[in-house]
Amino acid sequence: MSTATQPAAFRRLRVRLARNGLRVALEAGRVRFAGVVLSTLVVSGFTFGFSLYLFGQLAAKEIPFKGAIVGFLFDLLFFTLGSMLIFSTGIILYASLYTSPEARYLLSTPARADHVFATRFQGAVAFSSWAFVALGVPIFLAYGVSAGVPWWFYALLPVFLLGYVLLPGSVSALGCVLLVRYLPRNKKQFLIGVGLVVLVLLGVWGYRSYRAVRYTLITQGGELDDLIGQFELVRGRFAPSHWMTSGVLAAARGEVADALAPLALVWSNGLMLYLVACAAAKRLYRPGYDRLAGGGRNKKVYRDSVLDRVMGLLVFYLDRPTRVLVVKDFRTFRRDPTQWALLIVFGALMLIGAGNFRSYMTADLAVMDKYAISLMNLGGTAVLLCAGLSRFVFPLVSLEGRKFWILGLTPVSRDTILWGKFAFAATGSVLIAEALVLTSDVLLAVPPALLGLHAAALAVIALGLSGLNVGLGAVLPNFRETDPSKVVVGFGGTVNMVAGLGFLLAVIGLMVVPFHGAQFARTVRGADAAVSPWVYAGVPAALALGAAAVVLPLRAGARALRGVEF
Repeated sequence: MSTATQPAAFRRLRVRLARNGLRVALEAGRVRFAGVVLSTLVVSGFTFGFSLYLFGQLAAKEIPFKGAIVGFLFDLLFFTLGSMLIFSTGIILYASLYTSPEARYLLSTPARADHVFATRFQGAVAFSSWAFVALGVPIFLAYGVSAGVPWWFYALLPVFLLGYVLLPGSVSALGCVLLVRYLPRNKKQFLIGVGLVVLVLLGVWGYRSYRAVRYTLITQGGELDDLIGQFELVRGRFAPSHWMTSGVLAAARGEVADALAPLALVWSNGLMLYLVACAAAKRLYRPGYDRLAGGGRNKKVYRDSVLDRVMGLLVFYLDRPTRVLVVKDFRTFRRDPTQWALLIVFGALMLIGAGNFRSYMTADLAVMDKYAISLMNLGGTAVLLCAGLSRFVFPLVSLEGRKFWILGLTPVSRDTILWGKFAFAATGSVLIAEALVLTSDVLLAVPPALLGLHAAALAVIALGLSGLNVGLGAVLPNFRETDPSKVVVGFGGTVNMVAGLGFLLAVIGLMVVPFHGAQFARTVRGADAAVSPWVYAGVPAALALGAAAVVLPLRAGARALRGVEF
């Protein structure tokens, strides 16, 4: 295959892969495909309805839909979505370029490195931008309905969104290629580099805080100006998020000519960064891949790390053989950045949003109360927990299949192995989920009763989801697959995901929703009466449901695992 014909061959490859993937989804996984489509429609519909409510609150406060305050909110929205795209695209692209069998095969052919990179990049951007489309389009449709925009606003909106996806995707791809090629292997050098970056960020934050405090002292207040000043970085003339806001608001005002200039900025810079990333991949992708693949040839000393010892201490209540198995599963988890990086991104964004809520309240911009935000944080954390456990914990038993003879030599029973995996999943999920939700609730200053209720509900959800994933993973294993992503998308993974979503919705509906409903009713009536104790009536039922979600699947899984011959 000549160099001139490679682009056409890769285009045909992308079309064929997309067609085959759709056919397989429709023929072999119709339930899961329908579930994904239905979930997307539900999330988009909820986002549209909630956005309509928020824009209605802005109208009630007589805030202009096409003025500076809405522009400031759009700046934050685009900056947040762009940050999420940078991290999510980088994680997906790393797995697609450096760890997938397809990339290894393509690099063994005469294909140019930049063509391989372009193929994997387009797939990663399309996959990571799915959530961006599902969340961004309903928000701006609700804005258009509320603000009464002309028809060309809707025509320009998809062009803006598609162009904006290129910017964070290209930045993420360039950073991924550079990090893999030049990241120091020496831990000391790596920690020094990370420390310098942290010091620079702290210095920038301290300087901006000093300027904000000084401005507040001079102006003797001005809370709204202070709030907007804290986000001056995302509102600068060189910020892509501000280009998007300027173009969208100009289209909403009917100023087509003023909307086309920001649109040209978005597309031209996105395409330029894409070409820069391709040029970097042409020189650095193969050396980086070889460097990463050859990193395991040096002599290694296998010893427990600090994180492994911490994990062992967290499961102190188990006997030593079971603790060793738990640490083994944890080591597999921490060595795969695609598993834990999204948890860090989601947690950081949620805590930043909760921390800024007080600033919105001070500036009289809060169009929703803290109870609604805390419920959204709880629901988002529960859904993230369900997806994370389904992705990592459910395939654990299936992946042990071909190597189960090694575990058979250990002095532990199969039941103990299963309960050890449950202890690993439950310990990690409880700690991570409780830390996220409780920290955000403290920042939101919710009452202690609601704080305790959220903690109890999240503990029930974490334990129940852990039991479901481990138990159903043993009842419905797939010992033929070595790729965990293929185990997850099979019949067993679909059943597990549906059961997990139904379980968390039931627990939240029984334990938490009545309290929030009572608070919403008090807000509407303007009453100061105490919350009725009947809001806690569903707690016993939720606790019983959580106990059943732990005990029943694990018993069934242990019985199924004892009957399997390896």
